[in-house]
Amino acid sequence: MVRRAVSADVEEILTLTNGMAKKGLMLPRSKYKIVTTLSSFFVALMPVGGEAAGEGTMEIAASGAFIPLWTDMGEIMSLAVKEQYQGKGVGKQLVRTLIEEGRRMGMPEIITLTYQVDFFQSLGFSVADKDKFPRKLWRECLECPKLEACDETAMHLILD
Repeated sequence: MVRRAVSADVEEILTLTNGMAKKGLMLPRSKYKIVTTLSSFFVALMPVGGEAAGEGTMEIAASGAFIPLWTDMGEIMSLAVKEQYQGKGVGKQLVRTLIEEGRRMGMPEIITLTYQVDFFQSLGFSVADKDKFPRKLWRECLECPKLEACDETAMHLILD
């Protein structure tokens, strides 16, 4: 199940995101950044103890955000999946929800900067030149410590 994030999710999103960042799988986020973009975040929920647990207490298995960059483009950012749920379709389900959010907003294109190229390619994204996305640079990249040596891959999806 995927739903919009709420304020009670902030600490778990922060822990999940920065836990993956410590492993070099994504860039870290500050609590401030998560709180100020909370309305753009979604979380994927799984029953505590795995799928066999059935109904009951749910835990956040993944989180991610869809951020409009302008009227012509949005970005999927901060996609993080707990290790025990990786490879089980939870991340793909969440990204499909984020793509639908882009469609709902009328965005013709979605971008992401990622280390997970194969994952995004499996969802229809293509590798792109970072220079084609100057609004991303204006919005966030200027604050990044890796600005001059960015090692993420830019990818995009044209929505029909």
